[in-house]
Amino acid sequence: MPNILEYAEIWTGALDQQAVQVATSGWMEANAAQIQYVGGKKVKVPTMLTTGLGDYTRGTGAANRGKYAKGTVELKYEDYELEADRSAEFAFDRHDVDETAFIVQAPTVMGVFQRENVVPELDAYRYSKIAQLVMALGSAAFKSENLTDATILEAFLGQIRAMQNKTGVGTDNLVATMPFSVWSLLEIAAKKAMQLLPQTFTQGNLQFEVNSVNGIPIIPVVESRMKTAYTFHDGTTKLGFEPATGAKSINWIIQPRHLPIAISKTDNLKIFTPDINQAGDDWLIQYRKYHDLWMLNNQLDQVVLSVKAS
Repeated sequence: MPNILEYAEIWTGALDQQAVQVATSGWMEANAAQIQYVGGKKVKVPTMLTTGLGDYTRGTGAANRGKYAKGTVELKYEDYELEADRSAEFAFDRHDVDETAFIVQAPTVMGVFQRENVVPELDAYRYSKIAQLVMALGSAAFKSENLTDATILEAFLGQIRAMQNKTGVGTDNLVATMPFSVWSLLEIAAKKAMQLLPQTFTQGNLQFEVNSVNGIPIIPVVESRMKTAYTFHDGTTKLGFEPATGAKSINWIIQPRHLPIAISKTDNLKIFTPDINQAGDDWLIQYRKYHDLWMLNNQLDQVVLSVKAS
C-alpha cells in the first residue's frame, strides 16, 4: 500500500491529467511538451534560431568538391515565470469519512474541486489572455460585431480567409473555440450550406468526435468561460473568479493548433491525517497550482478573434 506521501504524488499526476482532458483548452498543453518545468513558478521555454540560405559553390572535380553555405542552429532556453499562483485548503472531520459512507474522501473532494472550480478557471484564464493579447496587438483579424443567423457563416469564413490572405496558414491546422450560444447559430447556418461534418479531435490521451465547419474543428465552451477579462479573487474576502467590469463576450477564437503554449502544474498537494494535523481533528488537504499561457508575438496575427459589439 502506498503511504500518504505516495498517494499525494499519484493524485497530483491524476489531477494534472484530468485538467488536460476535461478543460476545453486542454489541447493547448500539448504545445508545452518541450518546456522544462524547473519547479514552483519557474519554467524554461526553448527558442530555436536558424540562419538563412547561401549560394552553393560548384566543384571542379574529386579534389575540389562542391560546397554548401555554412548555416548555424542556435537552441537556447529562456526563463519564464508562471503568472497564476493559485491555492485552496480543505478540512473535514476525522469521522466524516465514516458518517458520509466514504463519499467525503480526498480523491473525491479533489476530483469534484478540479471539475467544478479548477478547470473552468483554467479555460477562462486562457481564453481571456489570448483575447487580450490579440486586442493589444491591434490585429486586422480582430472584429467587434454582433452576429445573426443570416450573417454568422459569412463572418466566420470571411475572417478566416482574411487572416489566411496575410499569413498563409492552412485551415487543416486551425481550431475554433466559441460559446454554445454562438455555436448554435453557426451550426444551423453550416447545415444549410452543407458545410457541417464530423471530425476526430485529439486532446491529451483522448480522441473524440467534434463537428467541423469547412474542415475546422469546433470546440463549444460554456459562455461564462469566454469573456475578454476576468477578476481572479485572491481569497481574502472572495474565492474563485468572475468577469471583470467592462468585459466583453467572445464570439470565437480561431487559431493554429501549434500556437498557444499552455502549462498547468499541481506543484504541491499536501495531505495531513488527523493524527498529524495539530490544528484540529481533521483531514487537511492543501492544494497549489501554477499555470499560465504564452503566445509568440510575431504569430499573433494568425489568431482570429471576434467579440460582441455590445
